[in-house]
Amino acid sequence: MLSTESDVEQKFVYPLLTERRPNGLGFEGSQVKTKSNIKKLAIDKGGAKKLYFPDYAIVIDGVPSVIVEVKAPGEDLVEALREARLYSAEINALYSTGLNPCARVIATDGSKILAGFWDQTEPEIELLASSVSSIDADFEKFVALVGVQAVSTAAQEVLKLASKGATFVKPTSLLGGKSVAEEIIGENSFGANISVEYKHLFNPESMAERESVVQNAYVTSKRRMSHVGSIDKIIRASVPPHVRDARAISDLEKPTEVTNQLKRIISNRNEMCLLIGSVGTGKSTFTDFLRVQGLPADLASATAWLSLNLNVAPVSKDKIYDWVLDQLVSCTKEKFPTVDFEELAFLKKLYASQLAKIEKGRAALFSPDSEQFRSAIFDELRRLESDRLETAKAYIAHFFADRGKQLVVVLDNCDKRGRDDQLLMFDVASWLKSNLSCTIFLPLRDTTYDQYRAQPPLDTVIKDLVFRIDPPLLEQVIHARLKYALRDISSNGRSFSYVVSNGMRIECKREEVGGYLKSIVSSLFQDGFFRRVITGLAGRNVRRGLEIVLDFCKSGYINESEILKIRSSLGEHKIPNHLVSKILLKGQRRYYSDAASSVKNLFSSSHDDHQPNPFVRIAILQWLRARRSEYGPNRTKGFHQVSTLVEDLQVLGFSSHRIFSEVQSLVEADCIDSESRGSIVELSDLITIAPAGYVHLDLIQDVNYLSTVAEDVLFDSREAARAVADNMVGRGLFPVDSRQAALSSATKLLSFLERSRDAYLLGDAKVIADLKEDYSEILSAAVDKVARLIDNDSGYKNYEGLLSQYPPGSDEVGQVSSVQHYGFFVDFGSRGHGLVHKSRFNGLGGDIEPGDWVVVRIIKYERDRRRFDLELREVD
Repeated sequence: MLSTESDVEQKFVYPLLTERRPNGLGFEGSQVKTKSNIKKLAIDKGGAKKLYFPDYAIVIDGVPSVIVEVKAPGEDLVEALREARLYSAEINALYSTGLNPCARVIATDGSKILAGFWDQTEPEIELLASSVSSIDADFEKFVALVGVQAVSTAAQEVLKLASKGATFVKPTSLLGGKSVAEEIIGENSFGANISVEYKHLFNPESMAERESVVQNAYVTSKRRMSHVGSIDKIIRASVPPHVRDARAISDLEKPTEVTNQLKRIISNRNEMCLLIGSVGTGKSTFTDFLRVQGLPADLASATAWLSLNLNVAPVSKDKIYDWVLDQLVSCTKEKFPTVDFEELAFLKKLYASQLAKIEKGRAALFSPDSEQFRSAIFDELRRLESDRLETAKAYIAHFFADRGKQLVVVLDNCDKRGRDDQLLMFDVASWLKSNLSCTIFLPLRDTTYDQYRAQPPLDTVIKDLVFRIDPPLLEQVIHARLKYALRDISSNGRSFSYVVSNGMRIECKREEVGGYLKSIVSSLFQDGFFRRVITGLAGRNVRRGLEIVLDFCKSGYINESEILKIRSSLGEHKIPNHLVSKILLKGQRRYYSDAASSVKNLFSSSHDDHQPNPFVRIAILQWLRARRSEYGPNRTKGFHQVSTLVEDLQVLGFSSHRIFSEVQSLVEADCIDSESRGSIVELSDLITIAPAGYVHLDLIQDVNYLSTVAEDVLFDSREAARAVADNMVGRGLFPVDSRQAALSSATKLLSFLERSRDAYLLGDAKVIADLKEDYSEILSAAVDKVARLIDNDSGYKNYEGLLSQYPPGSDEVGQVSSVQHYGFFVDFGSRGHGLVHKSRFNGLGGDIEPGDWVVVRIIKYERDRRRFDLELREVD
């Protein structure tokens, strides 16, 4: 029984709006806005203006589409419908002329429903609440008017109308076909050969290579560090709060927190230690360090270490246990290469205790020389060898326990797996320590531990055995690897060669190789801006930072001229900043591609949308950055649910499916950290902005970034896209790769973004209270920054000034300054100068002499000749 307005709202209207057919209109809960979110507006209520807001508003992709007014049973529904219509009219008045998104209205008291349009006095439909059923004809008409399908279609039509029929095109599409847009520039032979020859120093794979790095280029990370840059502070702070509660290793070179616990573990035997950190923080390097040189002498002599590489493991419940047992045996065999593991004498030693039981048991019935005795022993050996667990136990006992050593098993690279795989490996590790004589080191991703530490199976872990690893500073790691490489180079007497573009092989001195590496590293890290970008892109993943440096080293953009400068200076030459930017942004592509670059285009939009919206990625990152200090639903600071972000941004005019898909893209690009990293992001997942996300937001004010990503932006006109395309290939006003060309493309992009925001996009849902378009502030800052750069660039201002003063198609009065056999030159205005070719005389220029006054039409500006191309219109 409904007795109050609140009853009608909660028990009738909300279920009616959100339930699927046959008993509801089918709207998502996020599309239904309540009074707490709705803006108050003044309407004519009973002859006087009063502030009013309805009970519900339906907002789809930022379009306020339906207003719902609820009354208590028996109250005046005609007046309720009028109030809804008046409110809709006020909302529609906030939009451009011709746009009336808030078109449908509903009024109900829980027993009767009225529905119609905002500009019609009479309702289109009247029905009883008892008619809410799929078999009722009136309800079917009601659904056809205000159901989710009809309202969504109307919202998309509004968005299409807002776009004003603009056609969107990318500059790269104007250069030719797909093969042109996706052209690969290749690698430079010098850097490519170096990256192959010294890959083991920057990205070691084999155990021997890893040990060599530990011995020659190990970099510690201390919990308290001075002189840390701003991006490094962000990276070190990007640790989930509950991970901070784990025992931080204060000094990776003297990890007393770990070694003290390891001493205790050895006396008590089997335990499991968790190493917590993000991917690439150095957990593998740390365990290598412990194994090779980081343990006190007594602990080193009392332990033996095996490392199982989970990168190649079949992490599924039905296969992983057997795989781990097989790997334990295989790694043990590698550790003892002189042993003949197939020899019968060895097998008898290995399984001595098990065979002794057979000899005392059923085999005792036979003579030791008899066939029956040998058959019993053979059968037992075959059984033991087929029993993986028994075999692993035997190997551990024979090679380690019987020799007074505690086996330590590292389940290496577990943290590179997805969330579910990591939790499965925790179960495997628990099973191993329960069934085998060993201690387990299990690396887990920090977000996995943070989100699931209080749930099975992680709730069983011993808190004193959970250790947190903070990554060393990327710059220190790279400089340590560089010094290692230089030492190796100085002792390497072999020659080095590379191939130039004409196919000739060039021999050079080995020290020139070291100079090349020095130049690469100094070019990347002596400039504070590039250092911040690279460090931010890598985040807590030091391994990724090393890969960025190696890829940079072999870039085809470092041409033979640059290589010669580096060689001749023995590494003192710095690669120009614009070239560093190009390599970081474009990678191996001739033209920028968001899909192929590690630096993402924050203005990316989709052809699939009725109105391509270039602000979705910026809005997502800005939303997360603004909430980095706020607690999420599980009381984790900075981690917020995807569904909340989608709901908030949807009312700002963004398509919900675009928001969700771009969250997935930004997670894959490491701009966002997700609890389910490595798998599909879900609406219930918790996410936070990552260091790379901060860097991308900073890049919006960088001219090289703006001009480069402009190559892959959907512009609203062919003319704007053509201007950027011309700058890309040197057909514009300015030379390719010049500062002026970058400013020109950046200006075209920013102008488009302002047009898009102000003219095409519907903007925020005007029905929602207290909305902030944070991305607009970022855009305005970028516009101001580029404007200041243009003001300080005389070359750009001169060219732009000429074009604005003398646009193509305009007529100017000028004086002939010179007559040649192919035409004559004209000076006009304060600084105009150009050529009228004889093909453009139009039958008027036969008797032209220097000093004559003529009227000419501007055809175009020829940048290479620094003059205008003119057409003769009149002769005085």
